[in-house]
Amino acid sequence: MTPLAAVMIHAPALPIPLEPEAQRTMKKTPHPYEEQFRFADPSEPIDYEPYRQTYVLPKWKDSRGLYRKSPPRDLGTARHENKSVYYSPDVMEQEWERIWSKVWLLVGHLNDVPTPNSFMRVDRFRESVLVVRGRGDTVRAMYNVCQHRGARLVAKDFGKAAKFVCPFHKWEFSPGGSLLKVQDRETFREEALCHNLDLPQLSARVWRGWIFISFNDDPMPLEEFLGPEIIGRTQPYDFEKMIRVRDVMQEWNANWKTSHEAFIEGYHVQATHPQLVPAVDAYHAQTDLFAHGHALSIYQFMSPAPQYAARKGGKLELAEEHRIFLREAGVPEANWPKSSKDVPQAVIKAKLARKGYAIDYSKFSEGQLVDDWGVGLFPSTEAFMHPEGVFIQNWMPHPSDPEKCIYQAQVYAVPGIGELPSFMAVENADLSGKTVLPRTRLDSNDMENLGPVIRQDRELVPRVQAGIRSKGFRGGVYSEQEIRIRHFFDEYYRHMHLLK
Repeated sequence: MTPLAAVMIHAPALPIPLEPEAQRTMKKTPHPYEEQFRFADPSEPIDYEPYRQTYVLPKWKDSRGLYRKSPPRDLGTARHENKSVYYSPDVMEQEWERIWSKVWLLVGHLNDVPTPNSFMRVDRFRESVLVVRGRGDTVRAMYNVCQHRGARLVAKDFGKAAKFVCPFHKWEFSPGGSLLKVQDRETFREEALCHNLDLPQLSARVWRGWIFISFNDDPMPLEEFLGPEIIGRTQPYDFEKMIRVRDVMQEWNANWKTSHEAFIEGYHVQATHPQLVPAVDAYHAQTDLFAHGHALSIYQFMSPAPQYAARKGGKLELAEEHRIFLREAGVPEANWPKSSKDVPQAVIKAKLARKGYAIDYSKFSEGQLVDDWGVGLFPSTEAFMHPEGVFIQNWMPHPSDPEKCIYQAQVYAVPGIGELPSFMAVENADLSGKTVLPRTRLDSNDMENLGPVIRQDRELVPRVQAGIRSKGFRGGVYSEQEIRIRHFFDEYYRHMHLLK
């Protein structure tokens, strides 16, 4: 029995890779995994292949066989009746001790602290941490708290300092955390200063430019935490070169899990993001589930949702997202396809033909050149990857209210590129690397600066949070499209020890 199943009420207990249009009209031989279960009949007749966890991308999107789909996992059909995890103050405290304080957390990039003694402030829950660049690609992490009487040392998000000076009593600490000076030292008895008064350190590691920290005194090796699947599937991306071009934070009126769940399933796209369905197939998404709660969701960009394609009867015109990808790939407008179904191949062909560009597209599979590869790191980091850039989102626990969270959206891009996908909401990006981008804190009611797609989610998740509290709501019921929510809670309850 999995940890997830143990806290739920139990209910009774590889497609052929074809071209997208053929995929919707031809039947496939059921995968042995699927034959174990009964699936509900559709509400109305459909002329496309029903989504299953065993779905794999068309073969032409990985002609060299670079990647292999992970096996499906049977995580049951139970209803998630433990609603308290979304609003209990006691659960909030346990989550910090058992999850957030134990795992590795992605907090930034080396280019955010570009030179020795550059620093960035990282706040998680009630803790504040200083991450300081050392020599080469090394970083140090230390608690942002003076050892005299507990004042926060630094209020800035980013900067460079030869020393950190407490604003309360002028105690001074080196960039490495050592105590340098005690103001009016002669007024202290010697025994009062015999304690270790250096800034306490945290575990900090760099992996391919990305900075991770852990509040765990003895965390597992970072590479073990990431796992071979994440490391292998992200190998082609030019992480080391990337520069942060967008960084916003905002308080949301929903628990961090309520908010995060909206971004690990494509089931809501038809209702919540209708503007995306002409150019994003979130229905036929390949989902790979990995150890430690991590996962990969591959959403097929530039391919319409099958429900939309069925309604249009094959008459598929170009949407704005198609035009962005065609421009970025360098396809002259005169050569743009007339039908959107031909856009993926046109973009792939153009990208592979580029020579001397900022990105070597030959490293990637065909699908990585056009699709959105969404890597999820437990507990709540989602990195939507394209060769040109990565859109990273985090939903972090609020320091005092379990029915709120802190949302952060960051975009890192490869210098020298053109446009980024529109959902990243980046305009006029500075890719020079000459300055460190400041962080923007949005008012909690500011919807405009989130971008059109995130705004739609932001408006809906508080409604979900409110409904969870209702006596009339008995717990979540999940489709196969929402398998990552079950996967998340399977790992969640491993850490939470079944809340016992």
